Amino acid sequence: MTEKKRPKVWAFDRPLAKVFPEVKDVVVEYEVSSRDLAGAETSHGRSTASVLDGTFRGRIPCGHPECHGGGFEIERIVDEMAQEREESRGGIFVCGGWIGDRDRVPCVNSLRYSVVLFYKLRTTPKAPLD
Repeated sequence: MTEKKRPKVWAFDRPLAKVFPEVKDVVVEYEVSSRDLAGAETSHGRSTASVLDGTFRGRIPCGHPECHGGGFEIERIVDEMAQEREESRGGIFVCGGWIGDRDRVPCVNSLRYSVVLFYKLRTTPKAPLD
């Protein structure tokens, strides 16, 4: 029986394990939604992504079919959290993209997220024997 290889997970265009060597897993739960002109919100579903599952992406693309240059940069949240050794954080991202070629109307999608970081255990170096 062959061992199943985990897909490589990336952040900032590098392997996540090299960018965040102290992080064992990142679990992101998120829901993308949009608003119409009257302000009514429509959910486009909830998803979960994880490093250990091989489903984590540093950047979640915007699902609007006409959005240009949009998306949600989860890797930046992970970077801030790892620097502060935070374990969890939640919030809302607004897509930075635009709709249309000439008019460039701001994209109406947003992403509500919850990020949980699981850190590798730190080992205390042993004192040398005298």
